[in-house]
Amino acid sequence: MTAQTGPIYAESVPNPWWLQATIWLGPPATLFGLVSTWRGETGIARVLGVAVLGAVVAVFVALGVWFRALRIEVSRDALRYGWGPLGAVRRWPEVLGAEVEPYGWLAYGGWGLRFSTGKRRAYSVPGVRFGVAVRTRDGKRTHLASRQPEALCAAIRSMVAAAPGDARGGHE
Repeated sequence: MTAQTGPIYAESVPNPWWLQATIWLGPPATLFGLVSTWRGETGIARVLGVAVLGAVVAVFVALGVWFRALRIEVSRDALRYGWGPLGAVRRWPEVLGAEVEPYGWLAYGGWGLRFSTGKRRAYSVPGVRFGVAVRTRDGKRTHLASRQPEALCAAIRSMVAAAPGDARGGHE
């Protein structure tokens, strides 16, 4: 018999269309602005300008791909979440529990990757009103935006319950 290798739960929470449009319209607007200022340039100034322009467009494309959606995955070995390189991995021995809760954008000062007092973090998406608060052994509480918070919470709780007692500290 083979062990399950795929995720137990996976969710992609897309950012709203207006935020994605802002990210994706950045490169064409930048391109237009920079090209219009370099029309009369020649030689090294033009080469340098094209190089800078290429770098700016590459950054905007990477941002557009990375920040298109918050990705959350529950697998047998860990909980993974984040946008592109802005994410985290929590192994099950680190996780104490999870609960469904509304997102209080005022408490975190907005949406996105947010940090608040008392080791609280949020990976939130505008327009997604609920999510799951994950508590960890190091005292952190991380809110994950979810369109299916009950299913995400159940998946996390099932993996926390299945984690071996000795791996979770041995004093339970």
